[in-house]
Amino acid sequence: MDAYQGVEDKFADKFLEEDGSLKTGVMAEKATAAYHKVEDTVVGGYKKVENAFVDAFLEKVDEPESKDSEGKK
Repeated sequence: MDAYQGVEDKFADKFLEEDGSLKTGVMAEKATAAYHKVEDTVVGGYKKVENAFVDAFLEKVDEPESKDSEGKK
């Protein structure tokens, strides 16, 4: 447990402000840029899979009329 606490303390000293927010600077900018690149890749990949699924398995239909317009006919 002491070893884990030591690692956590070093991480907090290097990357976190006293209030718990992420320190800004070159390392933080590189880390967040890398994270955003991975996130964009994952989300983009998911969107491609989702769009392929929709195109392959779902039919496009006209917008259904609302119930209000059906009762007024």
